[in-house]
Amino acid sequence: RKKREILAGPVLPLFFLHPRQQRRTTPFNTNMQHDAPQGNATSPSKTRKVSHVSPVSRGMLVLGGKIKNFAGGSFRISCKAVGLVAAVNVAWYYYDRWSVNEFFGENFTPTTDEDGKVTRKPLKKVLLLPLDCLKVVEKRKTGNFDMSSLLQQRNKQPTIVLETKELVDIIQKAAADPNISALYADFGEGMRYPLEYAHIEEIRNALRIFNESHRVHRSPNIDHNPVFALPRNGNPKVSFAFGHSFGWREYFLASAFSNIHLQPRGHLALGGTTVSNIFLRDMLVKYGIKAHVFKHGDFKTAPNAFTERGYSRTHLENVQSTTASLNNTIRTCIQNSRALKFDDVMWKSIFDYGSLTASNAKEIGLVDSTPAIGPMSFMIEASKNAKAKSKMEDKFGVDMCPTNFNATETVSVVEYKQMLDKKTRLDRTQLTINNYMNRLSELSTATSLLLSGLGIRPSKSLPNQKIAVVSVDGNITSSLSFRIVQSLRQIRNDKEVKCLVLRVNSGGGSVVSSEAILEELNTLDVVCGLHCDLAQ
Repeated sequence: RKKREILAGPVLPLFFLHPRQQRRTTPFNTNMQHDAPQGNATSPSKTRKVSHVSPVSRGMLVLGGKIKNFAGGSFRISCKAVGLVAAVNVAWYYYDRWSVNEFFGENFTPTTDEDGKVTRKPLKKVLLLPLDCLKVVEKRKTGNFDMSSLLQQRNKQPTIVLETKELVDIIQKAAADPNISALYADFGEGMRYPLEYAHIEEIRNALRIFNESHRVHRSPNIDHNPVFALPRNGNPKVSFAFGHSFGWREYFLASAFSNIHLQPRGHLALGGTTVSNIFLRDMLVKYGIKAHVFKHGDFKTAPNAFTERGYSRTHLENVQSTTASLNNTIRTCIQNSRALKFDDVMWKSIFDYGSLTASNAKEIGLVDSTPAIGPMSFMIEASKNAKAKSKMEDKFGVDMCPTNFNATETVSVVEYKQMLDKKTRLDRTQLTINNYMNRLSELSTATSLLLSGLGIRPSKSLPNQKIAVVSVDGNITSSLSFRIVQSLRQIRNDKEVKCLVLRVNSGGGSVVSSEAILEELNTLDVVCGLHCDLAQ
């Protein structure tokens, strides 16, 4: 009776029966006869026919079995695929962790002394900065960092694109890296992409930290103070700047390096900061055009390009005071970095003299040596072999290689940034895992004991506190103001933000748009307050 009810009822519910029950309910042979019980031998043999199964039901039963088998197989394949992907991710994670530890860990390299004895010394590296093809920008156009955008091909010579904060972070991380013992910058015939003065000053501050990495600094932007600079174990790291020629901007940056090398036939052009302006009034008059402008105050000189034939008194006073202030700041930085004692008369003589030859620059202490080619490869060989060191001294002089230079390998800035990014990504992954384990251990005591039994001891999670950075890059227009206001409103609603840094890299713009940003800033309530960082 049960068989008849099942066969006569819907077919789809058969999919959900136990396999044994399905086998009991699928006697498809309608001519099959079931013998009567043999308990009574005298009873006549009786037969019972099973109800007929229609072809449609039979097809649905077969299709249902195939679907179930396919679903079960797909589920097993999916589980295996998920397990395989998880295993690959775990293996890749541990491989990245191993490569990072191998790169930043302590390694050794064989060296040969004067007697030919081979010894093992800690492996030290030189970080290479190709400033002749390095393009430093305030903010990369694309939002996400892509290594293909880092290296841009141009006439077979690669152009490396880095943001200012990325380059500063690389130098500061190298200062704290015990495997990096030196920094080498190649200026070539000059920087292909000139840096702005504000960006140069930030890079100089990072270089000062690198040169004084044996000390602890309270802040990278304050002057050296013995109270905030405590001695640290180890020797100070060295930095080198090599160039065929140096201009005013290039030398302002190169002076922050501990050693400056200038090619013998190169020159040093220290003419100071210059400003040029174009006046279009005569051209406009020639074509019958008259410009109508509105300006407030005598020192609002931007419209003078359309209304004047040359510098007015206020315009000239403005330009001269600005350039003089900037030149005084730059030459003070150069004097402090190079330990020079030049007075105003000496600097005026340098400005008026024009280009200095390499020998003149070395004579007055602006450069340290004049090698014909970049000496870094010879210095590395000299660190490995005593015979190579004697050959180098014969070729370049005894003072070329400092006594505290012990690097035996070089690492490019691109490779170093890749490893820093990988290390940051792994640290974030580890932090996410620790937070997840902490949440699991807080569920119950049994879960905490189970994790402890497995050897998993999650570290204490840190409170989620953020420092928000808002960048005002470019001319302040209505569209830029709208995006900044939207970001500030998100920061205002985020209770985890404890501090806000406003990075301004702009030459000005709309007064109304700037007022909108200012009023939105006044509504913020952050614990550590608002800090404004002015760039170029």
